[in-house]
Amino acid sequence: MMRIILRVLNFFQPDSPRIAAAVVLVFCGALASLLKPWPLALVVDGLLGGKPLPGWLANLAVGWDKPALLAFLAGLVLLLHFGQAALASAQNFLLIQTGLRGLARVRNQLFNRLQRLSLRSAQGARQGDLIYRACWDTFAFQTLFQHGLFGFLTAFLGLLPMVIVMWLLSPVLTYAALATVPLLLLTMSSLGRAMNHRGLQAQQADSQVASLVQQGIAALPLVQSYTQEGPAASRFAMQVVDSFRKRLGQHGLEVTYLTLIAFIFALGSTGIIWLGSHQALRQELTVGQLLVFLAYLGQFYDPLNQLSHVGATTSAAAASAQRVLEILDAPEEVRESPHARSAVRKSVISIAHSPVPEVPVAQVPPPEPAARPTTAQLLVKRTARPIPVGVDQPIPVEGRIEFDRVSFAYQPNQLVLKEITCLIQSGEVIALVGPSGSGKSTLLNLLPRFFDPVQGAVRLDGTDLRDFRLKDLRSLVAMVMQDSLLVPGTIAENIAFGKPGATQPEIEAAAQAAQAEAFIKALPKQYETVVGDGSARLSAGEKQRLSLARAFLKDAPILILDEPTSALDLETEFLLGEALRPWLRGRTAIIAAHRLPTIRLADRVMVLENGYLKEFGTPAELQISGGFYARITHAECSTRSASTPVAAADDQ
Repeated sequence: MMRIILRVLNFFQPDSPRIAAAVVLVFCGALASLLKPWPLALVVDGLLGGKPLPGWLANLAVGWDKPALLAFLAGLVLLLHFGQAALASAQNFLLIQTGLRGLARVRNQLFNRLQRLSLRSAQGARQGDLIYRACWDTFAFQTLFQHGLFGFLTAFLGLLPMVIVMWLLSPVLTYAALATVPLLLLTMSSLGRAMNHRGLQAQQADSQVASLVQQGIAALPLVQSYTQEGPAASRFAMQVVDSFRKRLGQHGLEVTYLTLIAFIFALGSTGIIWLGSHQALRQELTVGQLLVFLAYLGQFYDPLNQLSHVGATTSAAAASAQRVLEILDAPEEVRESPHARSAVRKSVISIAHSPVPEVPVAQVPPPEPAARPTTAQLLVKRTARPIPVGVDQPIPVEGRIEFDRVSFAYQPNQLVLKEITCLIQSGEVIALVGPSGSGKSTLLNLLPRFFDPVQGAVRLDGTDLRDFRLKDLRSLVAMVMQDSLLVPGTIAENIAFGKPGATQPEIEAAAQAAQAEAFIKALPKQYETVVGDGSARLSAGEKQRLSLARAFLKDAPILILDEPTSALDLETEFLLGEALRPWLRGRTAIIAAHRLPTIRLADRVMVLENGYLKEFGTPAELQISGGFYARITHAECSTRSASTPVAAADDQ
């Protein structure tokens, strides 16, 4: 547990000046606590008992009668209590402020770490559990600082001077008070580990409840359509019962612990009252001194009681902090090499270093298509590395992609991709087809390094992807994922998500190219329409078109489309395909697709089956080979009506 506490305290190092000020306030408060009982002793012994007043008070009270002296001592009591309360309030405010600042740091660091999770780690984790750790378990850092570190520090600074003064008053009674300390330490050590274990179990049970709530909301249409509300509620109720039992076990042990602590305090108080009364009867102590000692005893047990609560609080908070540290300490699967280099589109470099006159975009002639190597050459050819540029210069990128004996597995010894080897030329459009589960999405996710292959290498213009800076690499890739994701905000903000600062005409041009302009113009606020959390206002096809518009606006040299038209009707798919053609010109594109209108945008087709690259060639070559591609094209053509716009276009 100590290792966890030390890790937690690291988050509060930037607030060292505030912590030092809080320590000073704690020390001043401890001194005020020492002075508080003495006015009462002076009243009992000096005013009521007739004993001589201390020299400083006798000199001050010359000529005072007893009511005046009583009023002075009463005012002194008020001043000491008010002063201690003011010091405690300032200390608490400072500690709360420092605790919240540390909480903000750990939350920011945790969120940044979650942002760097590999796709494999994110898909393998329960979202509800991650949310619970980020939102609720992080409070443990504030708890450990305020009630753990400073609870102990306050108790220690209060105990040490208290024991010294008690010893000066009566060594015998001080021995009796200290006799309870070994019993307290024994109770804290024997039950502390068990409380920490039960606290961790309770936190895990609560996070499972949060996961089930998140899953239930996400799967609400499925649950309702299959009338599974009852079974879902039963599963949730079972988890609630499990959480209830584990929380009850945790708090039951804490109650037992605190009961034992209270019993030990009762034993100590009983013994001291008995011994102190006998000393007062034998005139070894004055009544005022006995009252002061009993007041100190209460203040002595109060820090010990704080320490006992620190044990229970720290055990529960350490369990939560451990769950946060598990995420922070998890190894990053996708790391940026310390020698990684920046990357930039080659056209950008050539413009920056060549005196090319400005020419309107519409007048720039399209590039001549390069002669393509044969399919056999592409399957075996190794890419030659380009002429190296300076180490401090960015790597120029055109968009040539090479998969070199690439294998990947989500689980050990369960390969999803197996020895994929092929070369995609710059500016080439590739259709990626294959049965469901053949590894298409996995292959696409290797390009922006959502995860790395377990064997082999993926190269961009001859450079291993792992040698690029991650930010630069991903800036060169525009993706439309299988699940169209929109962020809470306006439609314009969603389209411009990958290009902050995009102008309104640019946003509208991208929407028009993605066949999204018509439904956007029909919305109440058009581009300023806010899409809610989860984009509940939009259909799947509308969200997919916004995702396409976002990718178009990013204007990256590499375009990855994972089932971009799966939620579109055939007419919209055909229109979108026609709009895609000019956008694909000059870009390297890989499109995972099942339907012919999208596949026919491609120069060549890759066929994946069971993780292997089974076919790679032009549509005409694969049609002749009689493999998977030939079968799906034949099946789709035989079932498609000749009256559809797509069929009519195909006939032309």
